[in-house]
Amino acid sequence: MNLLQHLNDRQAEAAGTVHGPLLIIAGAGSGKTRVITYRIAHMLAEGVRQSEILALTFTNKAAREMVERVRSVTGAKLAGLTASTFHAFGVKILRERIGLLGYRENFSIYDQVDRNDVIREAARSLALPRDSLDFSKIGALFSAIKTGRLPWAGGNLDHRSLYLEYQEHLKAYNAVDFDDLIVLTIRVLEEFPGVLEEYRERYRYIMVDEFQDTSLSQYRIVRLLGEKHRNVCVVGDDDQSIYSWRGANYQNIVFFERDFPERAEIKLEQNYRSTRRILDAANALIAHNKDRKPKELWTGGGEGKAIELSYPESDADEARFIAETIRTHTMRDKLVYGQFGVLVRTNSLTAPIEEAFLSENIPYRVSGGTSFFQRKEVKDIISYLRVLANRDDDVNLLRIINTPRRGIGRRTLQQLRDLAESRSCSLFAAIEAVRRAPESQGLQKGAADLDELVGTIETHRELIRSGRRLSETARSLVTSLDYWGYLVAEYQKNERIATWKFANITRFLDMIERWENDPDTEDPGLFAFLSRITLVTSDEDDDDGEKGKVNLSTIHAAKGLEFEIVLLAGVEDAIIPHARALEEGSLEEERRLFYVAITRAKQKLIMTSCRKRRVMRETVECSPSPFLAELPEGLVESGAAPAEVDAEEARRYFEALKSRLK
Repeated sequence: MNLLQHLNDRQAEAAGTVHGPLLIIAGAGSGKTRVITYRIAHMLAEGVRQSEILALTFTNKAAREMVERVRSVTGAKLAGLTASTFHAFGVKILRERIGLLGYRENFSIYDQVDRNDVIREAARSLALPRDSLDFSKIGALFSAIKTGRLPWAGGNLDHRSLYLEYQEHLKAYNAVDFDDLIVLTIRVLEEFPGVLEEYRERYRYIMVDEFQDTSLSQYRIVRLLGEKHRNVCVVGDDDQSIYSWRGANYQNIVFFERDFPERAEIKLEQNYRSTRRILDAANALIAHNKDRKPKELWTGGGEGKAIELSYPESDADEARFIAETIRTHTMRDKLVYGQFGVLVRTNSLTAPIEEAFLSENIPYRVSGGTSFFQRKEVKDIISYLRVLANRDDDVNLLRIINTPRRGIGRRTLQQLRDLAESRSCSLFAAIEAVRRAPESQGLQKGAADLDELVGTIETHRELIRSGRRLSETARSLVTSLDYWGYLVAEYQKNERIATWKFANITRFLDMIERWENDPDTEDPGLFAFLSRITLVTSDEDDDDGEKGKVNLSTIHAAKGLEFEIVLLAGVEDAIIPHARALEEGSLEEERRLFYVAITRAKQKLIMTSCRKRRVMRETVECSPSPFLAELPEGLVESGAAPAEVDAEEARRYFEALKSRLK
C-alpha cells in the first residue's frame, strides 16, 4: 500500500512516523485531517492491529468522519479501531471499571440541567436559602473546581459544603456529571495500577486531534496511557487555541514536550486553503503573540485579491452592505450562497444582519448561536402575533398561554386539552367554552386568568382589524403584557440579562416598523409579515444543505470551516478584542480568534468596522479594532459597496442559470 505518494514531503514524514512520540504542529488549512487519515492507514499497513489504536478528538461527528476517511483509504471494516471523543472514551472505561469507585455499572450521566437540579436538591438538604442562589453560576463553579481550573479559595469557599453535598447526592443517585467522565476516568487509572497497565497494553498507539483544545485533565489521560509505550502522536496548532473558557489549555503542547523529550516534531506550514495575501495578513497578525511556537504559513497558490475594509456608518448600514455584497458576488462571480461565511465575534451582532438577509431574500443558517428570530423573547412575541392571526393555532397558543406567568397550571391546561379533544375543537375554542360556563367544566379557579389571556388577544385582534399599523399594535401588545416586568421577575439576580432580552424585543419592534415604512413593502399587514419571517423561523435543517444558504456564524463555531468569501463584521474595539476578554487578560487568545477568522477565507476577505452601533437601547461611537493596525500596509484596501450589477450582466446571469436548469 503506497499511501505516501499522495502527500507532500512533510505530510509524508508525519504519516510515516509510526513509532515513538510525535508532535505535529499543523497550521491553518494545512490538510491535517488528510495527514491523520493517512497516518492511521499507514499504521495498519505496517501491521499495527486496529484494536491497538486509540484516536481521540472533540466531536462525535469528527470521530465518525475520521473512521469513514480511513475506511475509504484502506477498504477495511475497522470494527476494532477506537475513534471517539474524550468523554465517550471516559464512558467506555467507566462502564467497565466504575465499580472500583463504588458506583454501579448502570450509572446515569447528568447534563447541565440535571446537574443544576441536583445542586438545588443539595441546597434544600442543607436548608440553604435557595432564592438567593444562582444555580447556573454555582454549577459552572463546581465544574471549574472539579476539573482543576479553579481552586478552593476566597469566595469559592462559601460553596464548599454545598459542593460536597452535591457529590453525595450524585453518588446516592448512582449518577455522574459530564466532568466526571474525565475526572473519574483519571481516578480509575491513577488509583488502580493494574487497570492502568491493562489499558496501556490494549492501546499501544494513541493519536489526538486538535491537541491545542485539550484540557489539563484530558492531557493527563493521554499521558497516563501513553507514557509506557510512548507511541503518542498529537496534532494541533497553538495559534488556533480559542477555547480557554471551556478548559482548553494550549500549553499542553509545552507539557507534551516536557513529558516526551525524545519526540519528533514536524511543522505543516503549507496552507491549501487561502491566497498569499490572506496568509500574509494572518502571519503578520499572529506574530504579535509572544507565547507561541513560531511558524509561517505559505501557499503554492496565487497572490489573490486584496483584503477589503469598509467603515459603515451604523450596524444597519453594515448589514445592508453585507447583503448587497453577497447578492452581487452570487450574480457576478457565479457563487452559491453556501460559499459565503459571515462571521461575528458574538451572537449579539447577528440581528441586523438577519434582518438584511430577510429583506433581500437571502437564505442563511445560524451556527454557534441562536437565530435572532428563535430567541425565546422574540419567539414569544411572534407566537402572540401568530395567535392574533389565527386563534386556532394550538402550537403557538400553548407557547404563550402562561407567558408571562398567569397561574394557568398543568391541571387546568390538561383539562382544556381534554375538552378540546372531546369536542374536536381548537384549544382556543375550548377556552371560550370554559369562559362561558366555568362551573360546568370545573375550572372556576382558572377562569380569571383565562379571561385575561383572551382579553389581551381579542383587544389586539380588533386593533389589527381596524387597520391600525402592525408596529403600533405590537408595541401595545408588549406593553399590555408587561413583558419587561416579566423579564425582571424571571431574572431577579441578573437584570443585565433582562435588559438584553428586552432590547431584543425593542429591536424586533423597530424591525417591523422599518418594514412597514419601506416603500417596497406592498402589503404591510400581519399576514404578510408572518409569511415573510416563516423562511427563517422554519426548520433550518432542510434539503438545501450548506450549498443553499449563507453561513452566519460566530468565529468560534466557524473553526474548521472554510468559505470562498468571508465577510467579517464588527471588527471594532471592545468587540474584537472583546472588552470582557481584555479584563480577564486574554488579549493573545482574542488575537488567535481574529487569526482563525482571517484564515477561514479561501479567495476573498472583507471586513467591516462600524462608526456607530446600537448597544442595548443606545447608539454608541465605535473605534476600529487595534488588531487592524497589526496588519501590514498594502494588504488591506478601503472597500466600498460593490457596484450594482447592470441590466446586461443580470441578463447573462439568468440566462446561464436557465441553461443549468435545462
